[in-house]
Amino acid sequence: MAVKLGAALGAEVTLVSSSERKREDAKRLGAHEFLLATDEKAFGASMGRFDFIIDTVSAPHDLGREAMLLRRDGTLVLLGAPDKPAELPAFPLLMRRRSIAGSLIGGIAETQEMLDFCADHHLAADVETIAIDRVNEAYERMLRSDVRYRFVIDLATLK
Repeated sequence: MAVKLGAALGAEVTLVSSSERKREDAKRLGAHEFLLATDEKAFGASMGRFDFIIDTVSAPHDLGREAMLLRRDGTLVLLGAPDKPAELPAFPLLMRRRSIAGSLIGGIAETQEMLDFCADHHLAADVETIAIDRVNEAYERMLRSDVRYRFVIDLATLK
């Protein structure tokens, strides 16, 4: 949704991922570019390039390396919540007055504003609907990172 919302707002959006499998998704979702985080040459060429990064990763990862992608006064906003505390070296923040912020959810008015914007721009989350008897399979797929992008349980399948 961050890619879809950014593109709808007119931002130049780059999807950064450690998975090459998301390259095609990036285009479909509205990203202008795709950056493979494991491509050291491309990652290095992108250092200091971004004004704003929305980080939705819920697994431990190198925030210092990611912060190096920000230009002067850039901001990294954390939306994901890894299960272990993040290590954050000070140097990538100090070098260009970079900032890190976090957010969970807005209030009712902000949520309504976002829903109205999505309705006006025909934006919706990408979901895979599953029957309740497939919930264990869905959980196993989630552990393998084999979800594009949310599972939704069809309540009509409850018995």
